[in-house]
Amino acid sequence: MKAEQLSLFHSSNDEKAAALLAGVLPQVRAAMHRVAGAQRVLSREMIADRMSEISRFAGVRLSAGNAKSVTSATLEKWLNPADREHPPTLLAVLTFCMVTNDPAPLRPVLAAMGLELMTPEDKTMRDYGRACVEEREARKRKKQLEAGI
Repeated sequence: MKAEQLSLFHSSNDEKAAALLAGVLPQVRAAMHRVAGAQRVLSREMIADRMSEISRFAGVRLSAGNAKSVTSATLEKWLNPADREHPPTLLAVLTFCMVTNDPAPLRPVLAAMGLELMTPEDKTMRDYGRACVEEREARKRKKQLEAGI
């Protein structure tokens, strides 16, 4: 058995968590940038306007300051992966995803927790696989019961 010196200050899990956490926001911003650039119908100004409209209806603020609406300049700051001074809030990212109908910016957040988004097709395949496993288990139980008769 090999002895291992444990750290009093942090564990390797802390280092992994820190590395994951440090990369999440740039990845979210990059995904938002890609999604905004791929929009054929919505311009960035339209995205900002729709985000403002939704937040106004919901009665929430999407930025940390006193601003009651999202300007295209604010959106540009949020979309810049290199900008560390103006991080989008979680509500801003969620609203952006709602406006663009694209959950891609949420993927890095979920990936940091070891989770993934599931599309409706993925859900159908999961449910089908579960049904197959349950059917196999039911046949096995049936054979066991038949053997006891």
